[in-house]
Amino acid sequence: MKKIIHKITLLICVHCIIPIIPVASQDEYELLSIHPSDSTAFTQGFELNEAGELLLGTGLYGESKIGYLDLDTGHYDVVDQLDKELFGEGLTVTSDAVWQLTWRSGVAFKRDKDTLEIIDTVDYEGEGWGLAYDDQEDVLWMSDGTSVLEQRDPNTFEVIDTIDVTYNDQLVEEINELEFANGYIYANVWYTNEIIVIDPKTGIVAYKYDLTEVLEENLTDQELDEIDSLNGIAHIEGNQFYITGKLYPVIFEIELKQ
Repeated sequence: MKKIIHKITLLICVHCIIPIIPVASQDEYELLSIHPSDSTAFTQGFELNEAGELLLGTGLYGESKIGYLDLDTGHYDVVDQLDKELFGEGLTVTSDAVWQLTWRSGVAFKRDKDTLEIIDTVDYEGEGWGLAYDDQEDVLWMSDGTSVLEQRDPNTFEVIDTIDVTYNDQLVEEINELEFANGYIYANVWYTNEIIVIDPKTGIVAYKYDLTEVLEENLTDQELDEIDSLNGIAHIEGNQFYITGKLYPVIFEIELKQ
């Protein structure tokens, strides 16, 4: 998930199993609109709250922040910044709080939904990548960069269960930012332009969308050179989502058809 460190990981991770999944055809998603964003934001967590505000959490040491993004102007209104030794990761909004992960520090922050003030800090093992709240089962789903998703208690952050994400009995590695919607877990796959849709009961990938064409048709060559990985899924309603990534100058409003 990290631009330099994980490039090294890719060279040595000879045991990673990455399946070949049929790519959704172009007519299975539709670009509805494009909104401005903050191209300096290293997006890690991305979600609409109940008030319709777009919550954004960023990463990088010394630059990890949390705040709100204005879809009309692209202005990032920062509310809080993490200590310089912490690398911010995924976030999600539950029924009574906002949870925010860190990458390798093993620390998660529970924040007040309205003020984003830290109200609790908990420790966890392993890396933190993506986080999503399953409002149907009242549980959190967390990714750690592997093929495993952890189900956690939204109050205590304790692990309840785990599932392996698979396609045709093969593990899908490097699962990144998460979003729960329509009874599924939507996920970015690190350093691809893909969004996979996971059945939380079985871990099986039900759908996959390749957004490469959207990026190539709507970003300049310079912007394509400057952006990092696709890494932001925020559910609007139905099958409509805001989609963005690290250092992206825009947010795509897309319908992911099923």
